[in-house]
Amino acid sequence: MITTTYKLTHQEFALTKKHENIIDMALTFTAMMRLFERNSKPRIAKKLSELFGNLDTTTSHEQYKSIHHEFCLWFAKSIQTAEKTFKNGRTKSKQLASYGQAAKILDISIKVFVYYCGQPNPTTAENLIPFLNGAIDNPILAYLKTKYPNTKITSSTIEQINESAYRDLQKLIALDVLKSFDNEIYPVQYDDILWNKLNRYRELESL
Repeated sequence: MITTTYKLTHQEFALTKKHENIIDMALTFTAMMRLFERNSKPRIAKKLSELFGNLDTTTSHEQYKSIHHEFCLWFAKSIQTAEKTFKNGRTKSKQLASYGQAAKILDISIKVFVYYCGQPNPTTAENLIPFLNGAIDNPILAYLKTKYPNTKITSSTIEQINESAYRDLQKLIALDVLKSFDNEIYPVQYDDILWNKLNRYRELESL
């Protein structure tokens, strides 16, 4: 049996490295790597690379929701948090990451890859942007719960967000996009606006 090994062209090799660097920058942008046990980043980056490699065949919202869910399940079953020691000497043992932590990693990373960088190509990126979820951090979580007090969401940190709470929070984001922005923005744009708004408030409060 004759086998051949395909060799990347220089342009293909350069594109591969470009994608690797975007993923590395995206994971840094999440500001979450310190929360997980050592050597988690290469494993997460590899999984993201596999997911991003299939984006050009993701043509429906249902397909996107499926690969998003699969990643979050993998993350919550495979990645552990780092052991933490507090100033009072108390320690917090390692534990499996939460669905909410997994979703934040993916939502921010894919925002950087697709929305900011227009990858894997401009046409695919344009088609995918309406599917992307709004990333949720602790300030956005608190904001949504305050603005919509009748919500049944009890989580106060993303560490406490399970799959059901995450779905409910995405519904709240969709509702706020409708009420506050007349449905003229996408959820992936929502957290950009809220992140700057909420952090600006904190800056002003500290003056």
